[in-house]
Amino acid sequence: MLFAAIGEADVAPWIVFAVSVSMLFASTVEQHARYTLLPMVLVAVLLAVGVSADDGMLGYATLALVAFVHAATAVRHSRIGAISLVLAGISTAVAAIAVGSDQVVLAFWASLVAIALRAGVMPLHFGVVHLGDKVAALQAQQFASTLALVFLHLRFVDHHPTAYELAPILVRIGAVATLLPALAALVQRDLRGLYRCTVAMHGGMLLAAVGAAGHGHYAAALLVSVTTCLGVCGFGLMVSALEQRAGRVSLEGLGGRFRAFPRLGAAFAFFGACGVGMPGTAGFIADDLFLHALWEESVLGTVLVVLGSALLAVATIRGYTRVFLGPPCASPAPDLLLGERLVAALLAILLVLLGVVPNLILGPAAALLGS
Repeated sequence: MLFAAIGEADVAPWIVFAVSVSMLFASTVEQHARYTLLPMVLVAVLLAVGVSADDGMLGYATLALVAFVHAATAVRHSRIGAISLVLAGISTAVAAIAVGSDQVVLAFWASLVAIALRAGVMPLHFGVVHLGDKVAALQAQQFASTLALVFLHLRFVDHHPTAYELAPILVRIGAVATLLPALAALVQRDLRGLYRCTVAMHGGMLLAAVGAAGHGHYAAALLVSVTTCLGVCGFGLMVSALEQRAGRVSLEGLGGRFRAFPRLGAAFAFFGACGVGMPGTAGFIADDLFLHALWEESVLGTVLVVLGSALLAVATIRGYTRVFLGPPCASPAPDLLLGERLVAALLAILLVLLGVVPNLILGPAAALLGS
């Protein structure tokens, strides 16, 4: 078995930390990232403490501090986003107190609310998408710690009978929250609107995955959260990179930008495809495990999620066509710079590596969380 020498269960928290730190590093390529470097270092230290903690109270308390650090950094750019992060931090703090006092049911609900706020589950998505509209770097950083929050939820509160009883209901709610933004994505008139819908759609999928984990699908839920956060982070950074070069991008006609930005176009297509389960990436494995888990909980929920994924795939192809294809359009702006290429390559390597060798995370997750 992989990592047998040191114990698979001991490795799982550090794999989550490594992926989270990769997203923190990726955020540095965005133009506003210079304002977030010191908070990013603080977040990385707190994440190391949080994911490695064997005490649920300490883990949740650390993640609550992370949410407040995100909020303090975001307030100058997005008050709505900062308020959403503060609410998520309060919910996480409540989960910490509840875990410490053995009130697992309260901890479960508080943790679930925090995840919904951080992942952008409709109708709680306004803060997250507004933050992404303003500063993609902050969006990437908060998704990095959202992954750690999901990990704590699966580890400390999702083995309770309440999680088992509510699993089918949460799957159905998550499925509806997946379908609605996917439908909205089809009629967006600009690229920023497509990105908002992408975030909200994946938030619904993440909620459904966390719900299904209540019946023992812990490793599948963790892989879904990893691929969701990586894919949405990469896609958002590419959208931001394009808007830095071309301004607000309309989807009303053919932009023809591929010749001017071939690397950016390829990265945009890759991360967009990863978000809808492209074969050879972690998204494909995650979707396969996720759909098996969903089928056990709700046939209707499975159908809604599959339909939502298909609709988002159509919307993503439409967006790519409108942005990059058509009569060539020259631009004085450069293609992806070296730092941006390195970040895109890092996120792509992680997605492909986990797609080719999924047991890198599935084995340790199953050893620690159970199945």
